[in-house]
Amino acid sequence: MANIRPFNRGDESFMEKIAPRAFGVWTRLALDKTLPEEGTRRYLVKEVKWYIKRCQHRNENLGILVAEEDKEVVGYIVLGIDTMRSNAFGFLWGHIISLAVDPDYHGKGIGSSLIKEGLGWLKDKGVKYAEVLTDQNNIGAIRAYEKNDFRVIYSSIVLSQYL
Repeated sequence: MANIRPFNRGDESFMEKIAPRAFGVWTRLALDKTLPEEGTRRYLVKEVKWYIKRCQHRNENLGILVAEEDKEVVGYIVLGIDTMRSNAFGFLWGHIISLAVDPDYHGKGIGSSLIKEGLGWLKDKGVKYAEVLTDQNNIGAIRAYEKNDFRVIYSSIVLSQYL
């Protein structure tokens, strides 16, 4: 069973390695075969760096937890509090911003464990409502979210074109 803990300095390289492996087939950027594969990889790494930078600047509304096996980070979850929606609705509104598990560790319950601990982090912050967006084809993620009592309430379509 993976150990779930808060992000620490030194976890960056693991997260940067996991993101393209975990999302390389699921993100809309990866699914759009008109986009260069290397661009998608660079984007995913840059996105992880942005989360880490915000977290290291002591942003109270952002948290990162990692899953560790044999002292190696094998997954992570990025959590956030949406202040605009919180203010509009009168209660704290949380998000699972990103969840990634290295494909070599899929099927071991690591994603579900990260979600469970992530929801605990949000509850500890006072969050009353949490949501997550995921790709409709990412059945493993959907199952992990449903195991943690999330329910589908809305789906959307992304349309694009080169100009």
